[in-house]
Order: sequence, then structure tokens, then C-alpha cells
Amino acid sequence: MKTTKKTLSGATCLQSLAVAGTAVAMLTSTAAFAQDADEDTADQTIVVTGSLIRNPNLEQANPVNVTTSDAIELKQSNTAEEVLREVPGIVPNIGTAVNNGNGGSSYVDLRGLGSNRNIVLLDGNRIVPADLQGRVDLNNIPLALVSRVDALTGAAVTTYGADAITGVVNFVTKKDFAGIDLSLGEQITQQGDGNYMRADLTIGANFDDGRGNAVLSVGYQESDPVYQGDRDFSVFGIDSYTGTLGGSGTGVPARITGTRPLIAGTSTPNTTIDPLGTGNGGTRQLLNGAAVSTYQFFNFNPYNIFQTPFKRYNIFAQANYEVSDAVEVYTRGLFSKNTIDTIIAPSGSFGGAVTMNLNNPYMPATLRNQFCAFNIGAAGTYTPRFTPAECAAAATATGPTDPNYRTVTFNLSRRAVEVGPRISNYTSTVFDYRVGARGAITSSIDWDLSASYGESDKVQAIKNRLG
Repeated sequence: MKTTKKTLSGATCLQSLAVAGTAVAMLTSTAAFAQDADEDTADQTIVVTGSLIRNPNLEQANPVNVTTSDAIELKQSNTAEEVLREVPGIVPNIGTAVNNGNGGSSYVDLRGLGSNRNIVLLDGNRIVPADLQGRVDLNNIPLALVSRVDALTGAAVTTYGADAITGVVNFVTKKDFAGIDLSLGEQITQQGDGNYMRADLTIGANFDDGRGNAVLSVGYQESDPVYQGDRDFSVFGIDSYTGTLGGSGTGVPARITGTRPLIAGTSTPNTTIDPLGTGNGGTRQLLNGAAVSTYQFFNFNPYNIFQTPFKRYNIFAQANYEVSDAVEVYTRGLFSKNTIDTIIAPSGSFGGAVTMNLNNPYMPATLRNQFCAFNIGAAGTYTPRFTPAECAAAATATGPTDPNYRTVTFNLSRRAVEVGPRISNYTSTVFDYRVGARGAITSSIDWDLSASYGESDKVQAIKNRLG
């Protein structure tokens, strides 16, 4: 399904300015066209550009892409990040399709210049950011009540300030919703996995002869993971440069690289030798208690996922009431709790240096004999060296103070598949509340006074990580 969008462009940037706590001048000019005595005077409203995108249907110096609620419903978008994916000038950023590197939040990236170089607004006002960079988590946008999405993808620094280097995205909600709307949706992939369930209940009503409106929307979403190992084209990692099968240098069983005997009685390793031999660049694999000359890469693809597991509870409520023709009071409250899991391949030892004593009772005899054999050479080949007698004595040494005590140091690479995949669980909680009043002083001057309070909290729980 294709999202319907309208792109408006022109030569004049006409937008609105409505800053909390300050009066906003709405300049109105009347242009008289005296072409004919019977021709009426045409009124044109010039809206001062500012921190809001109030009317995108005016001609703009920079293009404003508008995505309507009908387009959102037609596409069956589940999050605001999905709505923005096909808007020209917006580059997909962190979202449900990002696994390794996903911090539990979704952001907008205008023109690919970074997710921290734009402004995201809800009904023309900022909401509490999700991190210290001031970025807004798109998972918290109440999509069920969104009337349209206005995306100004041009640089607007002189108008909006340094935050809007790449533009502004404004989510506009429905202000006069009346009735009950229950929306249920469930999606699966063509392979029958990746189930995505969404449910939204919206209740609204007008009161006092239409002078006021109140609306409440609650929603729940849940998605299942889609593993790369469940698709034929992604079971194995392909190197984009060589076109060959790729993978991690770690392995199962483990790899050992560059063993170095320590000088007896000291902690100084002898780095001038390669006791593992010359085959395979001195790298061997531990197999059945022995070091063999061949080894294989670890294929981490099957553990990774295409779609991250996601759960979300959200509540959004707002109300407005016209006290008089000149004064309107309004309020808005938002609460959202999101839980996202990122899943990657098991942890392990990634080439870390390991020192083992040859009398270690857990060291297989075959491997111990190989370590000894690798460290035996002709006199003068290297100094010091392990003689066959020293190796034999090292196997029965009683402790570090024993003169026959010997150790070997090597780099160990092994995936701890027994522990399971590494999982990062992110729980984000956002609360944002705003109350204010607005009205008109004269026919050309409006005012808007509001106050807001917000809290954002994110907790990360790490599972199955070693070190």
C-alpha cells in the first residue's frame, strides 16, 4: 500500500508564530486591486513565521510534506517512525528494523544529517525529550489521534533557531473528535512470523453547544521478533566487499592465537616466537582437547533479528473550552511506556589474553603436550625454551613456587553459546502535561500563554553478557 502525500512549495515562507508566554502578532494586510470599480477588495492574511507549522496549505519557501490521517490508516502504520519513512527528505533512522545499535527509541532524521538536528512538535509544541541530546522518541506520538503530519524538510535555522538545521516535523492531533472509535489490527509477514498487534480505543465528545471538546485515547501494541536465521537469504553473512561468506573471528570450539611461554620465574613473556607453528598464521582451533591447524569463523547471523520485539502502553487526553469569544483554555496529557528488546549473537572471549599453567587439572593432556611440543626447539632458536624434560616436569608442578612451574599465554576467541544470545532490554517511560490559555486581543493580535511539565525515564537491562 502506498502512502498519499502532498508537497506544497512556493516563493514565500508563510507560517505562524505561537510562543508560550508571549503575545504573537498576526499581521493582516489588505491589498486593494483597483482594476475595476465593481471589483471587491481582496483580503490576504500574512502569517508570521515562527515555532509552529500552523497552516501548511499556504505557499512555502521550503516544501512542506503533508501526510494525512487517511494515508496513515491506509498504510496501517503502527508507529510515527513508519509514517515518516516514505516522506521525501527523511532518511530512515533508529526504528523497529534496527537491531544492533537500537537504544530503545525511534527518531526522525531529516536529510540524513542526524537525528539531533531537527525539531519534533506535537500540536506545535515541544514535548519532553527522550535523551540528553534533546531528541523526541517517536514511539510516544499518539498515532490514533493524529490528524496530519507536517514535515518541513528544508533548513529553517533563521526561523526556528539552531535546533532546526534540517527542518521541523509537527504532528497535529484532532481537536474536535466526537464519538467512539475502536481500531484493531494484526499483521504478519509472508512467512507467517513477525506478528504485530495494535489496538486503540478513542472516546471524545463536544459539550456546551460545541464550545468545548474532550478526548481520551488509550492504546496497546506488541510485535514479535523476526530472526535472520529464518530467511534463506540471511542465514549466512556475506561480505559486501569480497562477496564471500563472512563471520566473526570467534568460533565454537575456541580459537587460540600466538601462545607465548613466560620466562621462568618472571612475568615477562617471550614474544619472539610463535609456538603454535607457522600453519594458518599461528592460529589454531581447539577441537576434542587438541589444537588443530584449521579453524572456522562463527556465523552470528541466525541470532540477529530483522524486527525487534516491542511492547507499548500509551494514554493521551486533551480538552479545550471557549470561556468567551476572546479566551480559550486548553490542556493536554500524555503517558507512554515502551519496552524494546535488541537481540544479538552470544557473547564470549574476543581475542582476550589468557595465561594458563601447564599443571592445570582442566587442561587436556593432548593440549598440554602440544603446548610443550610447540615450545621445544633447537638450541639457539630462541631463548628461553621449554625442553622435553621441563614440559614433563611442568605437568606435575605443585604451584608457582615450584621451580618446574610453567605457564603459556595465548589469545582466546570463543563464543559462549551455552549462555545464549545477548539481550538488551530498554524500558522507556514518558509523561508530558501542558495547560494554557489563548485568545485574541484585537483582530490582528493573538496571545497564547501555557506551561508544561514532563518527565522521561529510560532503564536498560543487559542479559547474557560476559565481562
